[in-house]
Amino acid sequence: MSVSTESAALAPLEKHDSEAWSAALTEILPNVHEVDRAAVQIWFAFYPLDLFRALNEAEDPEKLAATLLLEGNYYLRNQIDSSHTFIYGHRFWPVVKSVIVRKANAGGLNGSLASVILSVADEVAKESKVDRALVVAISAAGLMTLVQSDLKAFDSSPGTIQIPANAARRSAEQILKQRAKDDGQGILGFLKTVDKNWTVVFDENRDDSRYKAVNLQELAFAAAAEDKQKWRAKDPRCLDGPIPVQCRSAACGTCWVGVLGGAEKLTPTERLESTSIKRFGYIDTDEKRPLIRLSCQAQATGAVSIVIPPWNGVFGKFLKEKASEKEQGTAAAV
Repeated sequence: MSVSTESAALAPLEKHDSEAWSAALTEILPNVHEVDRAAVQIWFAFYPLDLFRALNEAEDPEKLAATLLLEGNYYLRNQIDSSHTFIYGHRFWPVVKSVIVRKANAGGLNGSLASVILSVADEVAKESKVDRALVVAISAAGLMTLVQSDLKAFDSSPGTIQIPANAARRSAEQILKQRAKDDGQGILGFLKTVDKNWTVVFDENRDDSRYKAVNLQELAFAAAAEDKQKWRAKDPRCLDGPIPVQCRSAACGTCWVGVLGGAEKLTPTERLESTSIKRFGYIDTDEKRPLIRLSCQAQATGAVSIVIPPWNGVFGKFLKEKASEKEQGTAAAV
C-alpha cells in the first residue's frame, strides 16, 4: 500500500480530535460489558490522543518530552499488541486486529466514531462467536492504536495474545467476582480496625502480581514493601516496588494508577490529589473516587485491582495552553 493510499484509509479516523473520541467513548460505554467499562476508560486515559499529536507535530519531540517531564514508554506505536492486556477483550485481539486492517484496506472506517467502533465489534463478535459486549472496548482501543501508529506498523505487528493461557481462559464473570471479593479477616475480623489487611492486585493476568496493604495504608507505600523482585530491571522508574514512586507527596505524578475494581474501597480524593491529577493531565474530574488515582494518596479500605501505566509526566498545563490558543484563534476568526 502506498503512503497516499494509507493516508486515505486512515483519514476518516484521523479527522477526529480528542473531544470527538471522548464523546464516542461515552456513546459506546452502555454497549461495553461490565468487566471492561472501567478498563476502556482507563486505557484511553493512559494513551491520550492529545499527547500523541503534540509529540507528532513537535519540531523536536525529544525536547518536548523533556519539557513535559515524560518518563517511560509513552508511544503507543511501541505497544501495539501489549498496551491493552488489562482489557478483557484482549483475548480476542488477533481477530480485532485482522478486522480493523481489513476494514481499513476496504475503506470501511467512514461514519461516526461510535458507529465504526461498533461495526468492528460486530464483525469480531461474529467471527469469534462471542457476545459483542465483550469486544466493544478492545475494538475502540484497536482503532485508537491504529491512529497512533500507522497502518503498515499496525498490520505488521504479530497480533498475538500477550497474557498467559490460563488467564485467557477466565470468564468475565470470574474476573468480576474476584474484583468484588474482600479479604477475610479471620473469626474475629469484625473486631479488627487498623490491622486489617487488603489485597492489591496490579496485574489480573498473573497470580504473583499482588501485595498486601494495611487498612488505610496508601497503595504506593504498601507496594514499596514488595522487594521480592527486581522491579527496576523491569521498569527503570520503579525503585522500591511495582508502582513507580519518587516524591510520595503528589508532586511528581509518577505513581498514577488506574482502578479496575474497588474504586469505592479507596479513600476519596482530597484537594491535593484532585488538583495534582488535573495538573499532570491524567484526568479532569471532580469525582471523589475517580478511575485514575495517585497511589501515594489513595488509601485502601478494601481489596482493589489496579493497573500501572507505562509512563508519567506533566501534561495538563500544556493542554490548557493549547486549548486557550485554540479559543483565541476561534475568537479572532469570528
